Amino acid sequence: MKIAALQADPTLAVSIEQTLRLNGHQCTRYLSGRTMIGALRGKSFDLLMLDCDTPGIPALEVLAWVRRTHGHEVPVMLTGTSNEEGFVAACFAQGADSYVAKPLRTGELAARVLALLRRTRLAGEVCDLSHGVFRFATTERRAWVSGKTVLLAPKEYDLAVLLFRNLGSLVLRQTMVDQVWRYELDPASRTVDSHLSRVRTKLALWPHNGVRLCSVYGLGSRLDMA
Repeated sequence: MKIAALQADPTLAVSIEQTLRLNGHQCTRYLSGRTMIGALRGKSFDLLMLDCDTPGIPALEVLAWVRRTHGHEVPVMLTGTSNEEGFVAACFAQGADSYVAKPLRTGELAARVLALLRRTRLAGEVCDLSHGVFRFATTERRAWVSGKTVLLAPKEYDLAVLLFRNLGSLVLRQTMVDQVWRYELDPASRTVDSHLSRVRTKLALWPHNGVRLCSVYGLGSRLDMA
């Protein structure tokens, strides 16, 4: 599983990374809340670990941003030196799924990570295409944005999946016709354009969600990271 860790302490970071790797996980470390938020605009992770003692943007503010933009499907574990009941309760009230007080014990940390990931593993198996706040279950033909289900018509769904599978690359108009409609369309038809417009609106393909849908005149469309 892919895990992002907000951790400025180099010694503690090494311990966390080794523990996660030994348990089969990939860990990406961020030194500040600002850099983590920037990365989360274009990357997705299976679990986030936020250290409350990291300087800069407070971990609870990073957590609040995650819940606003990514919903509650991504589990978040907080760590910190405080074990005061009121502070821990505030962490859970703001959307944390777990809180582990320092000093961290590697065995307990590994077990808590496993427990959080187990909760979302089924969803991870179903959703085989994801980017940022966008998730698609191609077998069930379902789509989510920030954890909320979005209803798409059959060809709207096929078009959305085609765009996300070619994120950052130009998708030719003829490719859309061949793979989504699978029959010849009148060159003057506005069918493709109207479907692209509905996909943009329904999925909110706007910069605040980390993507931008652009038209390339006479050629096709491209879904870019914002």
